[in-house]
Amino acid sequence: MPGLFGTFGIRGIANKEFSPDLAYELGLALATQLGNEGKVAIGYDIRTSSPMLEHALTSGITSGGCDAVRLGMVPTPVLSFGTKHFSCDAGVMITASHNPPEYNGMKFWDEEGAGFVREREDELEQILEEGGKSVEWDEIGKSEERDAISPYREAILEKIPKFDREMKVIIDCANGAGSNLYPQILKELGCEVVSINNEPDGHFPGRPPEPTPEHIKELSEMVSSSDADLGIAHDGDADRTIIVDENGKSLSGDRVFALAAINYLREKENPRIITTVATSSVLDDAAEKLGGEVVRTKVGEPELIREFRKNGGDLAGEENGGVIFPDWVYCREGLMTDIQFIDYIARTEKTVSELDKTLPEYKQLKKKTDCPEELKPKVLEDLSQKLSDYNPDRTDGIRVVFDDGWYILRPSGTEPIFRCFSEAKTEERAEELADEGMKFLKESLKSVKQEN
Repeated sequence: MPGLFGTFGIRGIANKEFSPDLAYELGLALATQLGNEGKVAIGYDIRTSSPMLEHALTSGITSGGCDAVRLGMVPTPVLSFGTKHFSCDAGVMITASHNPPEYNGMKFWDEEGAGFVREREDELEQILEEGGKSVEWDEIGKSEERDAISPYREAILEKIPKFDREMKVIIDCANGAGSNLYPQILKELGCEVVSINNEPDGHFPGRPPEPTPEHIKELSEMVSSSDADLGIAHDGDADRTIIVDENGKSLSGDRVFALAAINYLREKENPRIITTVATSSVLDDAAEKLGGEVVRTKVGEPELIREFRKNGGDLAGEENGGVIFPDWVYCREGLMTDIQFIDYIARTEKTVSELDKTLPEYKQLKKKTDCPEELKPKVLEDLSQKLSDYNPDRTDGIRVVFDDGWYILRPSGTEPIFRCFSEAKTEERAEELADEGMKFLKESLKSVKQEN
C-alpha cells in the first residue's frame, strides 16, 4: 500500500479518510518532530471541514508543546509567506487544492515556507505510526490568531509597481481562498477588475475548483463577449493560475508557466528554470528565448525547491499552472503569476493570443492503466530494461525523448495506476508516442504479473 503522503501532502474525504483524530495525531507528530517546542503557522482554505480540522490540528500541536499561530482562512501562498513572516518553525495548510468539496487534506511547510521534502514527510509519518509525544500540563503550547493577509498585501504592493496602463481583467476565484484578496490587490495595482465566483464557499457552487477548460466556460464566454484583456482562473487554494486569452481560449498550465517566465526573467542573464519531467517542451523554447537552461526534477512542488536549494535557480514551476518565484515565496504563487501576465500585456501592448503565438504549439495525450501498488517497482525495472536502447531519463519514472516528441511512463503516487504522457507537435505523432508507451507498459505489466 502507498504511504499516507502523496506527491505533496495528504488528502482524503473529510470525516472519513481524513478525520479530526488524524488531524490531532498529525499535529502531535509535527510537534514531536520539532522537539516539542517552537511555533507552527496554520492556515486553511474555504472547505466546510477546514475549521473543524484546524481545531483538531491546533490541539495536537499545543498538546505537543508547540505554539499555534492561527492565520485563519488564507490562500496557500499567504500561509507560506506567514510562516516565514512570523518566524515560525513550520507551517501547515489545511487544503485539498483542486479536489472536490468533500475532500480535505494537509500540506506541511518548513521554516522558510517551503513544502516538506519526501524525507521529512516520511519521518513525520514514522512518528505518527509510533505515536507523538505529549507534554506536561505546564508545558502545553499557546494558541493565538494572527493576521498574515495585511503584511502579505503590503509586501506585494511594495514589490510590484502599478501597471503601465489600465487592463480589464475578469477573474474567476472558484469561490476559493483567494476570492476576497486577489481581486482587491489587482485593483490596487491599476486593473479594472470584474470578479466571478468570488464569494468564499466550501461547497464550490460556481464551478468545481479544478480550473480545466470545461470548468471555466463561464469565464471564457465572459472574456470573449466583452472587451476584457484576459481572464484569470484559480484553483481552490489559489496557488495556481490558468489564463484565458481575449478570444476566450484557455492556455495550458505549461504555456502559462512559459510565458510568465519570459516576462519575469527577461532581464536575467542565463536564467535557470526548474521544472519537472512531466512539463512540456514549451519551457525549453522559453528558456532558449531567454538564453537560459531548463533543469528537470521529479514530480512534486517540494522537488523543485530541493533543486533550487541545492544548485540555485531563478524560477520554478509545474505543468498545472503553478509557478514558484523564489525571490518572493518558496511555494506556487497564483497572484504573482497573474501579475506577470498582466505586466507582460501592459508592457508590450500585445494581446494574450499574440504572445501565445510566439511559442510553438504542442499536442499532449494522457493515458493510464491499472497497476497494483506492489508491482510498480518491478514494472519500472522491466520497462527500464525494455527501453534501455533509448537511453531513457530515469529521474522520475521512464522518460523517452525523440527529435519530434517524448513520452513518460510513471506510476501514480496516490492511486494503483500507471500513467503515460506524450507530447509532439502534431496530434498524430502524440498518439503514436502514447501508443508506443502504452504498448511497452502493458507488456511489462503482463510479464511482471506472470513472474509473480
